[in-house]
Amino acid sequence: MLDFTKEKSNCMGCSACYAACPVQCIKMEPDEEGFLYPTASPKCIHCEKCKRICPIATPNVEEGGMAFQKSAWCAVTKKYRIWKRSASGGAFSEICKAFGDDETIICGAAWDGLRVHHVCVKGVRNIAALCKSKYVASNPENVFAEIQQYLKGGKKVVFCGTPCQVAGLKRYIGNQDKNLLLIDLICHGVGSQKVFEACVNSLSKQFENNIVGYEFRAKGRVYETDHLQKITSDNGNKLLVQNDPYMQLFLKQLSLRPSCGGNCHFRIENRVSDITIADFKGVSKVFPKLYLSKRNFSSIIIHTEKGNLLLEQLKKNMVMYSCTIDDIKEHNPLFYRQTWIAHNRDDFFADFISNEKGAISKWCCEASEYKLSWKGKIWCLLPNIIRRQLIRFVQKKHSK
Repeated sequence: MLDFTKEKSNCMGCSACYAACPVQCIKMEPDEEGFLYPTASPKCIHCEKCKRICPIATPNVEEGGMAFQKSAWCAVTKKYRIWKRSASGGAFSEICKAFGDDETIICGAAWDGLRVHHVCVKGVRNIAALCKSKYVASNPENVFAEIQQYLKGGKKVVFCGTPCQVAGLKRYIGNQDKNLLLIDLICHGVGSQKVFEACVNSLSKQFENNIVGYEFRAKGRVYETDHLQKITSDNGNKLLVQNDPYMQLFLKQLSLRPSCGGNCHFRIENRVSDITIADFKGVSKVFPKLYLSKRNFSSIIIHTEKGNLLLEQLKKNMVMYSCTIDDIKEHNPLFYRQTWIAHNRDDFFADFISNEKGAISKWCCEASEYKLSWKGKIWCLLPNIIRRQLIRFVQKKHSK
């Protein structure tokens, strides 16, 4: 590892150092836990450009733009197709549409089989692969350099990633480019690719099928705000799974990168992005009239004038409710503060490194196929008009 990243809690794997190296002597290589870290070859000329560009090793206190009057919104796309392919309310897709066109380059996390990496696609029509949540550490690969070349060529670019990845890209690009829109997330942390693959192997054995596809938070078949994991086997069968072992480890903070949890430098209110997006948590408490809404909503927090310029177009394509920053902070505190990290995280990884299969069995309960409850089955049988009337009745009663 590089000298300034010897403490793993001080490296978030953004790859800015890798992209910036003038002699290309840095590689991003996985450690025994499955997280990527930079290593330098003997070709290193000790110019320290990697250190100067690192957002942790050389922080820039001027980043963030506190002077701008931020705004916060609860929003959902008006198009069901876009909502269905999204993890929450479709904010990412609609922001890309508002900023870009068929020539715009959009960069985000995508699946490559069962691995997650950042890719660039051309045009808002091609962003489906970048939608939905991926709770696995993404490999940025060469996208920072690609984005720089697109910007030099006059292209508009949207980049979406974790707050640390956005910070890394912003430092790499240098002066903010008017053609670059930065979107970050309210981030829980990123999990190990190696742990994820071991959990998928465990599911393959349990369900006696080779799993070739995986989807986090698939929207359920009955209550459309249900979030389950969808697995696809090599014979084409799809299965909704609950108590997925990887999500058990992730939500318990056991599989997170050392720089996440209590060590995150970027989980702050003063973001370096133009826009922050996330699920809107506590929607029925902030907006009682949305209780039992059939769709879940996105949080949209606008940090810069560039982001604010998109607001009118977003209002045309989304149902938007104004809220306060304090509403976001109250119900989704990871927007602005550190969270705990599991005290036994290192114990889990010690077991995992020694025996992957045994560690999954030891630290996780068994997954199961999602099956409809009797209430869900009755709900399915009801005509749509009866469902809507019942929802309106409960919403009206709840808002009193």
